[in-house]
Amino acid sequence: MASLSFLALLLFALFIIPRGLANYFEPPEYNPPVEKPPPFEKPPFYHPPVEIPPIYKPPVYHPPVEIPPIYKPPVEKPPIYKPPFEHPPWYKPPVEQPPVYKPPVEKPPVYKPPVYNPPVEKPPIYKPPVEKPPIYKPPVEQPPVYKPPVEKPPIYKPPVYKPPVEKPPIYKPPVDKPPVYKPPVYKPPVEKPPIYKPPVENPPTYKPPVEKPPVYKPPVEKPPTYKPPVYKPPVEKPPVYKPPIENPPIYKPPVYTPPIQNPPIYKPPFEKPPIYRPPYEHPPIYKPPHEHPPIYKPPFEEPPFYKPPHEHPPIYNPPFQEPPVYKPPFEEPPVYKPPFEEPPHYPKYPPVDDATRF
Repeated sequence: MASLSFLALLLFALFIIPRGLANYFEPPEYNPPVEKPPPFEKPPFYHPPVEIPPIYKPPVYHPPVEIPPIYKPPVEKPPIYKPPFEHPPWYKPPVEQPPVYKPPVEKPPVYKPPVYNPPVEKPPIYKPPVEKPPIYKPPVEQPPVYKPPVEKPPIYKPPVYKPPVEKPPIYKPPVDKPPVYKPPVYKPPVEKPPIYKPPVENPPTYKPPVEKPPVYKPPVEKPPTYKPPVYKPPVEKPPVYKPPIENPPIYKPPVYTPPIQNPPIYKPPFEKPPIYRPPYEHPPIYKPPHEHPPIYKPPFEEPPFYKPPHEHPPIYNPPFQEPPVYKPPFEEPPVYKPPFEEPPHYPKYPPVDDATRF
């Protein structure tokens, strides 16, 4: 047991002593907190709006697209259960109305003969081109600017006589220059803008309507649509109390009505004649070309861009404090000074002096 306790103490001493010595010889460093400067905010930059001129696109003719019919099967929805709503009992007093007798009205049958509407042929309507009158813009009256007349004195220049200068002819011998080779210069292809040709106005030509024979279309048999039965819960109505109505007995004498026998009416079978409708063709509508007036675009002036003076924010440098350095107290070793013993002094003899010793 003693050996185990000794080993435990020895391990504890070996684990604790180096940590204490490490903190003694190398104390921990002190790091002061560093303050960050505030973030720099850039001034907003003004972007002027860009005006894009409208682009004229001529109308493009798209032929009609015939989409075949799509068969959609019926969607079976599950029945929605709604619980019965119970209304509170509402008492209505009985209203007594006398019975009204309405004799039967017999209307004779009305015969309507079939109406045949002949086809109506409309000639094409020619619309002449619409000439718009010119738009009058009144002249803008600007106030006259007064310019004072500038009076310049007349400057007299006397005529200068220049005698003719005769130069002898200069003889230049012929110079033989060797031919200079010039490499071919590559010229990129020039892209010419498209030339706008105004549309040619052709007068509308009248085409008589073409009579097509009637086309027989067989009857289309639609598939039967299945509708699932909808479940309706029984509605439970509370019993409504109705007080008994006490009507006194009214005596009516018996009226004899002979039996009415209507003779049989013969109705011949009615067959509707087929109605032929020729195809209606719309006449071509002439639209003159529309010329857009010139659009005045004022000169674009860029607004002045103000650049504020850039001031650097002050940078805060916190005071640097050096961590204290631990210096153990220096103890000077004691200097041994032996005690000074003066020699014995006798009164008979003078004191010993180094100068008069020898």
